[in-house]
Parts: sequence; C-alpha cells; structure tokens
Amino acid sequence: MNMQRIREYIDRLRQWQVKPNDYEFATHEEQHCHNCDHQFTGNYCPYCSQKAGVGPVGWASVRQSVMDVWGLGSRSLPRTIGHLLLRPGYLIGDYISGRRQVSFPPVKMLFIVALVVVFWLYYFLPIFLGDSFDVFGGRTEMFDGFTEWTRKHFVWTYFIMSLFYILPSWVMFRYSPRHTRHTLPQDFFIQVFMLVLQLVVSFLALTPLLFWDYNLYFVASAIAVLAYFVIAYKQLFGYGVWGTLWRVIIIFLVMALMLSTLAYLVFDFDPSKVGGVPDPTGSVKYFYAGITAFLALLIMALGWGINLIATRKVRRQMSNNHNNQ
Repeated sequence: MNMQRIREYIDRLRQWQVKPNDYEFATHEEQHCHNCDHQFTGNYCPYCSQKAGVGPVGWASVRQSVMDVWGLGSRSLPRTIGHLLLRPGYLIGDYISGRRQVSFPPVKMLFIVALVVVFWLYYFLPIFLGDSFDVFGGRTEMFDGFTEWTRKHFVWTYFIMSLFYILPSWVMFRYSPRHTRHTLPQDFFIQVFMLVLQLVVSFLALTPLLFWDYNLYFVASAIAVLAYFVIAYKQLFGYGVWGTLWRVIIIFLVMALMLSTLAYLVFDFDPSKVGGVPDPTGSVKYFYAGITAFLALLIMALGWGINLIATRKVRRQMSNNHNNQ
C-alpha cells in the first residue's frame, strides 16, 4: 500500500467521521452499480439511486437483514457503540442537534451496557481470577462506606458520577466554536454518551490487562478515558487539542472534588483517618465537605474566567452575528 492510498484512506475516514451516512465515497474513482450496471462517480447511482459501495451479498448482508427483522438496523446498539468509539464527538453532536435516529436511545444504552459490565465484573471475571477478585482494588480507609455502596449499586454509582460532569462541562465549553451556548439538558445527554464510552473502554476493552497486572490496568484505563474525553470534546466543540485538554483537566478536578463532597456528607466517614483526632460531634466531616465544595467552586470560577478570556474572539463574532441579524 503506497502513501497515496494511505492518505486517501485517512481522508475517507475523516469524511466518514463527520458525515457517516453521506461522505464522499472514493471521489476519484469510478463506481460500478451492481443494481443497474451503470458506471458513475459520487455517493449514489444517478440511475437507480443505490448507494455506492453496495456489492454482492455477503456476511454483512446477512447480519443487516437479521438485525432489520428485530428493528435494530441503522440505530442498533452495536452500531452506536462502534460510532461512539470511532467518532464520539460527531455522534454526540448529531444527537444533541436533533438527529435522534443516528443513535440507539442513549439512556437505555447506558443501563444495558452497565448491566453487561456488572455481569462481566461480578460473575465472569471471578471465575478466572478467583472469588476474592476486586476490580476496585480494595476499600480506601477514608471512604469505606462510599466504596461499599459503589460495589452494591454499580450502575447507579456511575450514573450519578456522570451527573457531576454536567455543570463543569457546561461552564468550560459554554462559548465553544461548535455547539455554542449548548444547554444543560444537552449536556446531560453528552455525559450519558461519555459514560457509556467510559464503561466500554475501561471495563470491557481493557479488562484483559487485569490478567496481567492490576496497576497497569488502572493506569491504562485512566489514560484511555482522558484521551477519549479530549477526542470527543475536540470533535464536539471544535477547540484544538490543547484548548480541549486544559478544559477537560479542570472538569475532572471539579468532578473529583464534588464527588468527594458527596462522599463526606452522605456516606460513613471516620474523621480519625484525617488528623488522627476523634470527633464525637461529627462536625469534622462537614468541615472537609465545605473545603472540597469551596475548592470545586473556586476552580470552576477560575476556569470560567480563563475561558472567557480565551474565547473573547469567539464571543465578539457571536455578538456581531447577532447584531447583524
């Protein structure tokens, strides 16, 4: 395969990522229509309207026909997950823009994927790794109640975690070049899609690393999730790599602090683990919860200010376009 073919393949991949149902199919090559036997160029045959690239019946045709019987054709769960892995930001952008038929229903997809992950972690892996296997790596001393609740309510834990991304994401990408002034309901669906992506990558795709080394699995999962957040937000909101990266880091910090605040207030907390002094009145946990909540708001406010400065040009263009209208 020469470099010219590689470049053409990459160009076609990028075109497919942006418009998977209407991308330029081999624009420099003449196509043969297997339906009416005409030669043509473009995406569709001008004589019978069959899409370019449709060839003789194969295994893909069998799969598609079986899926169509059960109503899982163009918006099936496997197809949506495939698009989420290969073009996450563009898929999410299509959905929040009103193209609902491009995706399997996202909330339903989240709970189906989460249930598969629960079965994988709690029933399948212990068969191979032993009954003492714990994907969370044991309980932390400070948040025993939180980690115990996480084990018993895996699906709801990750759903609640996704909600903590909504506000900081809305703040940090409020004036983005693409999907400017997106709403909080749109951000809810953005986080549902991103949570499905996290579950698929961390607990299904990378789980084989657990057979090798737990620490390697943990590091690889963290890197993979961060990389996918950057890729997805870059495709979705239109910033560059670095502009997306620092915003994502702020979102992660705020989410971690907000989650810590919840853990302090709702779940069992032993203040003697912090400072070593017993707290019979139970006020220490409120002190630490206040600190984490304040830090979360402070970091989000700083991020908001930096974001306003960094996107001043974008906001001027928005204001000019609004005045011209």
